[in-house]
Amino acid sequence: MSYVIEGLATVAVIARYLGQAPIELTTLECPVRLSDAGTGRARIELQQYLQGPKAANLLRMIMLDGHMAQRQVIHGCNESGGGWLLINVGQFELTP
Repeated sequence: MSYVIEGLATVAVIARYLGQAPIELTTLECPVRLSDAGTGRARIELQQYLQGPKAANLLRMIMLDGHMAQRQVIHGCNESGGGWLLINVGQFELTP
């Protein structure tokens, strides 16, 4: 699988719900790989456990080169050795 973006990123996991104050936890220098996961979706692979609020529904990722994505989390798996998140993306957001 070829990756569109690979490297270190600042990753914020956010729980944002109507009528509640947002809860956000940020992980600095998190190794990530972002790849195309089909129409309108991207998969972010994580190489470490990602701290974040339970029921998080939003992800903000800022790469060291300045690229940024903030998108809704569709599905994911977060385990001690890493995991993955599936997010919505726009048509041209995955161009290298």
